[in-house]
Amino acid sequence: MHPSAKETLRIVLARLADMKAEDSVTIDLAGKASIGDYMVVTSGRSQRHVGAVAEHVVKDLKAAGVRGIRVEGLRQ
Repeated sequence: MHPSAKETLRIVLARLADMKAEDSVTIDLAGKASIGDYMVVTSGRSQRHVGAVAEHVVKDLKAAGVRGIRVEGLRQ
């Protein structure tokens, strides 16, 4: 069983707060796009910080049972 879109968003936002991500913005895509219900855009203090944040978010989502996770720009 996998979490709902709202629960998935809660997990993401909680991890971003824990990792001190900066300028996080949530975009509601429900009913507007087929790629998902929400998109979260955030930034960090350095490339290393952003990479660590992304890796921890992915780890938390996998642990919660979310499949098909996509991360854009992780290596940049």
